[in-house]
Amino acid sequence: MGKIIGLLSALFLATLSAAPYAHADAKKGEALFNDKGATKCLVCHAVGKKLVGPDIAGVSKRHSKAWLAKWIAKPQDTWSSNDPETVQLKKSVHKETAPKTGHMPPPLTDEQASDIADFLMTK
Repeated sequence: MGKIIGLLSALFLATLSAAPYAHADAKKGEALFNDKGATKCLVCHAVGKKLVGPDIAGVSKRHSKAWLAKWIAKPQDTWSSNDPETVQLKKSVHKETAPKTGHMPPPLTDEQASDIADFLMTK
């Protein structure tokens, strides 16, 4: 019993110490999102208003972080998948065929896409 409590305590403390890293990822993601030269996100997206692309406000209520990271990294591949979030998106925009999207960001690493998704989860 003592070993279990010790293990649970260690896991709890590890979780607490990991929290600042999640915030740091969101900060990196915000910097990437706002870097017009690196990602071009701001060309089509804003928080609080629709531009060419959808309004970013509330995106964390519409999509999971994992889905956003996948979409940011490979939008056309994600659109072609039939995962539940993509199916719901297709229904909400009344479009089943692949969009002619301008969303072709410069190549991003998985970490960069995840960092941007972390930032978007704060919106």
